[in-house]
Amino acid sequence: MIKKLLVFSPIIISIAIIFISCGSSTDLIGQWSDDEYKTKSIDKLVVLGIFAPDKPLLRRRFEDGIAKAFNDAGVEAIPSMDIISYKDKIDTAMVEENFVGKGYDAVIVSRLVELDKDRKVQAGYAYTIPYGNYYGFYGYYYAAVTYANSSSYLSKSLNVVLETNMYSTHDKKLIWSCVSETVDPDKVSDVVSSFGEVLVNSLEKEGFLAN
Repeated sequence: MIKKLLVFSPIIISIAIIFISCGSSTDLIGQWSDDEYKTKSIDKLVVLGIFAPDKPLLRRRFEDGIAKAFNDAGVEAIPSMDIISYKDKIDTAMVEENFVGKGYDAVIVSRLVELDKDRKVQAGYAYTIPYGNYYGFYGYYYAAVTYANSSSYLSKSLNVVLETNMYSTHDKKLIWSCVSETVDPDKVSDVVSSFGEVLVNSLEKEGFLAN
């Protein structure tokens, strides 16, 4: 297995978004992959967005948009909220029944973090992927949920950073991870559509998707 280094600034602050500018673009500012899983075999996956419990609409819009990007590319994807309630905490039994038991190959897990207009992601900090060394699905999920529940709400943002991991449902192991930045989005849908396109293109190029 080949492990690469991710370079990004360790700024993790908020997850709720209302945007004030216009014209957006998304770039991957760091990514990692497990080469053993590059078999072009993923053709069915779940999209899971981690947000504070009082932001179900934001999670719904994010999951729907990212799932659509995969479906448009010929890869079957379903929002996690089509399977489980936004109020439910994910545990082993739920994953086995709803993800593995229904034939999904992978779970895409994203959390959103905000950078204000005066800050930029800077090179020079080296971290193994993912941030915090969460190579297993459950460790990352519970840490991200705890963070989401304790984060304050920020009313506006110019630059939006997403931390995204993909886990194999077979062994709950991390197989791909990225940090992306969307600059100057006008609204939530700008982030979702821009990031969705970059995400799918990157996974296709890396050799994970079956299409």
